[in-house]
Amino acid sequence: MLRPDAKAAAVGNAVDQDRLWDLLMRLAEIGALENGGVNRQALTELDTEAKNFVIEWARARGFSAFQDDAANLFVRMPGAAASQDPLIVGSHLDSQPTGGKFDGAFGVLAGLEVLESIRQQGLTPERPIEVAAWTNEEASRFLPGATGSSAFAGTRELSAVLDNRTVDGARVGDELAASIAATRAELRPIHSVRPCASLEIHIEQGPILEQAGLPVGIVKGIQGVRRIQVEILGETAHAGTTQQALRKDALDGAARIMVSLRSLTKDYDDILRLTFGRIDSFPNSPGTVTGKVRLTIDLRHPDKAVMDKVEGLIREVAPAQAHPCRTEVRVLSTVDPIAFDPSIIGLLENCANMMNASGPLMLSGAGHDSLHLGRICPTGMVFVACEGGISHHEAENAKPFDLALGTRVLAAAAWTLANR
Repeated sequence: MLRPDAKAAAVGNAVDQDRLWDLLMRLAEIGALENGGVNRQALTELDTEAKNFVIEWARARGFSAFQDDAANLFVRMPGAAASQDPLIVGSHLDSQPTGGKFDGAFGVLAGLEVLESIRQQGLTPERPIEVAAWTNEEASRFLPGATGSSAFAGTRELSAVLDNRTVDGARVGDELAASIAATRAELRPIHSVRPCASLEIHIEQGPILEQAGLPVGIVKGIQGVRRIQVEILGETAHAGTTQQALRKDALDGAARIMVSLRSLTKDYDDILRLTFGRIDSFPNSPGTVTGKVRLTIDLRHPDKAVMDKVEGLIREVAPAQAHPCRTEVRVLSTVDPIAFDPSIIGLLENCANMMNASGPLMLSGAGHDSLHLGRICPTGMVFVACEGGISHHEAENAKPFDLALGTRVLAAAAWTLANR
C-alpha cells in the first residue's frame, strides 16, 4: 500500500486556494460567454490561446513545455532522476460550445498548482512530473472524443482522425497542424514519453457528492460506452390513403423498439444507462408514412459483460418489434469500461484521509481522458463536488474551498507517486 509521508503532507498543505481560484478565473476569460460560461472548442484559436496561457505560466516559473503530434500540451517539472518515466497529471482545456469554467480546465490548472506547491516548498521530486492538457476530450467540434489522450495511449491511431471534418467543415489534420504551429512549445514525438502513472482531478458532473454533503470522492473506475445504430427500413406511403394494416411504418417500429427495450432493461440498482439520443426520420414529412428511421442508442455500464448482453438484446428486439419493417443493427463506436489500479485508489484514499477530505469510492458515468491513460499505466481520479451536479452548461460551478481541498489530495498523491 502506497502511503503519503510528511513531505507529501507539506506539498498538499501548500496548495493555495486563492492562487488556484485566481488562475481558474483568468483562464475562464479566454472564450468567456456573457452568461458566465466558456466556448473554447478544440483546435480553435481560443483553444490555442488557452494553451499559450499555460505555457506562459510555466516558463515564468522555470518549467519547460512540450507538445506532441496530437497537439497535447505538457508542462514538465524535472526530477532528480531525469531519465525516469514521468508521472502525468492532467485533463483538458477544450469546452462544449456553451460549457462551464471548470470541466477539464480545473484538472489542468490543479496540476499546475501541484507543481507550484512543490516549487514553493523548495523540493525536487525523484521522477519528473508532467501536467498534460489533452486535445479534444469533449468532441464538441469533431469526433472522436479524447482524441489526444487516446492517440497518446495508442488506443486509437491519430492517422485515422486526420481526414475527419469539424462541425464547421474544416479538415482535422489541417486544424491540428495550425494549432501546433501557433502553440509556443517544442514539438516532441507522441510516443517518446511513457508515464509511470497518471492522475486526474475533475468536477463530478453529477449530484452525488453535493447531496451527501461531501467535497471530495475517489473514483474507482469509469463505465464503458457503446453507441449502437438501429436502422428501421419500411416503405413510404400516403398518410391519408394507406390503410394501417398495409403500412410498413418505420417510425412506428422505432417506437415499439424503444418501449420494449426500456421495459426489458429496467435496472433496479440504477446502474445501467440506456439513452435513445437521436432519431433521424425519412422523408420526415407530416403527410407521409415514414419509410426509414435511424435510431442511435447510447449504452453505458461498468461491466463489459452486461454491455454485451444488452447489445445482444437490442439485436433480438429490433427485428421482432419492427416487423413488418426490416432492421439493421451496427455498433458505431465502443469504449470498454475500466477499473482503476487498486494501489492508486488506496493511495488517494490515504491522501484524502490525511487532508481531512475522506469521501466515497465512486464510479464515473462520464468518460474522461483517464479512460485511455488507464490502459497503459496505473491511473486514478479524484472528483470534486459541483453545484447541483450541473456540467456542460454555463451555470457550472464549484466552491473554491472544495476545489482546493481536492487539489491537496491530488498534490499529496502526486508527490508520493513521483518519489516511490
